[in-house]
Amino acid sequence: MSFAVQMNGITKRFGSVEALTNVDLGVEKGTIHALIGENGAGKTTLMNVLYGRFPATEGTFTVDGQELRFKNSAEAIRAGIGMVSQHYAIIPELSCLQNLILGAEPSWTLSLTQLKKRATELAQRMGFSFDWDAEAATLSPAAAQKLEILKLLWREARIMILDEPTAMLSPQDSDALFASLRELAAQGATVIVVTHRLPEVLEHCIRATVLRGGKKVGDIEVKDANPAILAEMIVGHAVAAPSERHHAANAPLLEVKNLVAKDYRGFPTLDGVSFEVRAGEVLGLAGVDGSGQRELFATLMGAQKPESGSVSFEGRDIARLTTRQRLAMGIAWVPEDRHEEAIVEGWSLIDNAALGAQDRPPFARGPWALAEPRREAAQAMAEQFSTKHGGLDRPIADLSGGNQQRFVNGRALAGHPKLLLAFQPARGLDIEATRRFYEALYSACKLGAAALVVSFDLDELLAYCDRIVVANRGKIRNAASKERQEVGRLMVASE
Repeated sequence: MSFAVQMNGITKRFGSVEALTNVDLGVEKGTIHALIGENGAGKTTLMNVLYGRFPATEGTFTVDGQELRFKNSAEAIRAGIGMVSQHYAIIPELSCLQNLILGAEPSWTLSLTQLKKRATELAQRMGFSFDWDAEAATLSPAAAQKLEILKLLWREARIMILDEPTAMLSPQDSDALFASLRELAAQGATVIVVTHRLPEVLEHCIRATVLRGGKKVGDIEVKDANPAILAEMIVGHAVAAPSERHHAANAPLLEVKNLVAKDYRGFPTLDGVSFEVRAGEVLGLAGVDGSGQRELFATLMGAQKPESGSVSFEGRDIARLTTRQRLAMGIAWVPEDRHEEAIVEGWSLIDNAALGAQDRPPFARGPWALAEPRREAAQAMAEQFSTKHGGLDRPIADLSGGNQQRFVNGRALAGHPKLLLAFQPARGLDIEATRRFYEALYSACKLGAAALVVSFDLDELLAYCDRIVVANRGKIRNAASKERQEVGRLMVASE
């Protein structure tokens, strides 16, 4: 067996916190290798050691048999290692092409024609498509993720580290990505995938390494595994199945009728959308990325004005209400992009706990901010889904992506909302955290609340939602059943 990467006895301490303890990792050349574990298990930290972002406190590693120790990521890149993090590094003001080549320009003099030609060839190789002249600010999070992956190919990385690469991709895009990764592996590239999606591990990876609490639990050949075995290795015990749901067909809480909206260029994004969300139910919204999901959420939250149509909540027309007024009515939301819309990274968990309600009780009295209620709320939000943190006064940027998502989810449910609009709420969450989020959502629904959930993970919607509607080219279609084939057909149907 020829190893592309061998990490031996890796220990990493941040002050008094030991994030990794004596971890070994061997990755065979020309394979797709999964690194799995709960949020905060140390997966990303281990990969950051390999990528040169963090020096190991103890331990060594070899790349293609040569022992190396990187001072920074630039040295790792020169050694043929590339990494796409959960928090992608796209500069919004630059074009897609400029972001692709930044820091890896082929020469001092550049030919746009040649650059675009090579960029297009790489994109086609992965099944992607870009307007290279468009500003990166126009990219959806999923498209930005694709662009980050292309950066690795542009830099001719031989060892590719992908941290939650499909968290923002549709099932079709995920399948296309792994098909491309398998082709790259067949050509000699080595791929390490950090993921929580066990079906992807079982379908596409050769071997999996499991971390728990900063320690290696074990390695397993994927052919010898199944979802139950992997889940038990990850959490340390058998994982409970989702609760069986019994909900009544209550009156509609949210009613959307003939909604029409356009994007900033004037192109239609919502084309006569009509649907309802009933009290007590969790309604899933499936669809290929870019089918109008984010424009729908922006319109429902008051961040975007519709061209026509109506939005009613509890029988009241809310089309003219501001986002602030909708929040005050009991509509809560989990934004798609937590970094841009859900948190202020430099602020503490305490300050982030009050976002969206910072100017009203219990967080404020008149013009005065109240510190103790904010601290108490932050503590409760962190405890709801066992958010791992180094202190409520620490910046939320210190948390892993999955733990940030846990906190955002906890905040959305903390005020006992009547309606939750959740866009990718399980992004970056492990199996147990995902189950706990939906169990909390079910509890809220038993009290009369409702939820509309968008996810690009169709398996998640099928497992946890009571009913599914499908977004396709700006329209909403009702799925006749929760059968995977039926929902998938509606996602790609041309009519």
